[in-house]
Amino acid sequence: MLELYSIFMSNVKPVASQRLTLRAERAAVTRRRIAEAARVLFSRQGYGATTLTVIATEAGVAVQTVYAVYGSKAGILRALREEVLRQPEAEALYAGAVQAPDAARTVALFARSIRRRWEYGHDVVAIQTDAASTDPTLRIELDQVLAIRRAGIGRLAQSLGPWLAPSVDAPRATAILDALTLPEVYRELVDVQGWSPDEFEAWLDSTLRQQLLDP
Repeated sequence: MLELYSIFMSNVKPVASQRLTLRAERAAVTRRRIAEAARVLFSRQGYGATTLTVIATEAGVAVQTVYAVYGSKAGILRALREEVLRQPEAEALYAGAVQAPDAARTVALFARSIRRRWEYGHDVVAIQTDAASTDPTLRIELDQVLAIRRAGIGRLAQSLGPWLAPSVDAPRATAILDALTLPEVYRELVDVQGWSPDEFEAWLDSTLRQQLLDP
C-alpha cells in the first residue's frame, strides 16, 4: 500500500506548481492577445496612429497590462519581428537549401522558405518599415535586419556558384535573389493580385531557375 501511495504521489504536482503553470499559461495567452491586437491595428491604421490604449482595448486588457508585458509599442513590434525572423520551418528550409547537393533542390527549398516566411510575416515587415519612418531607433533596427537578410541571400548565392549561368556572377545572383524575394513582391502577387501561396512559390522557383542557372 505504501508503495502504491508513493507512486501516486510522484505523479501529482504540488498545488503551488500547478498554480505557477496556470499563471504562466494565462500570461502567455495575454501576451499573444496583445501582440495580435497590435498587429491588426498597426496594419489597419498605421504604427504612428496606434496608441497603447487602443491596443489594450482591442486586446481586452488594461493598458497597464500592456505596459507591464511589453513596455512600449516598440517592444510589441520587436516581439512581432522576432517571430518572423525565428520561424523554425523557414530556417530549416533555408539551411537545407544552402546544403543541397544540386541547383534545382537549392532553388526549390529556398523558394519554399521565402514563401513560408512571407506567408506568415510580410505584414510585419510592412509595419516595421512604416514604424522606421518615424522612429530613428527602429530605423537602425530595420537596417540591421536588412543586413542579416542580405547576408543570408549572399550565402545562398555563393552556394549556387558552380551552377550559375556564365553571365551571372555571385554579386549579380545576390541582387536577383534579393529583388525577387522582397516581401513587397509577395504582397503584390498574393494579397493584391490574388495568387495563392502555392502559385507564388512555383513562380519564384521557376523564375529563379531561369534567371540564375546555366541551362
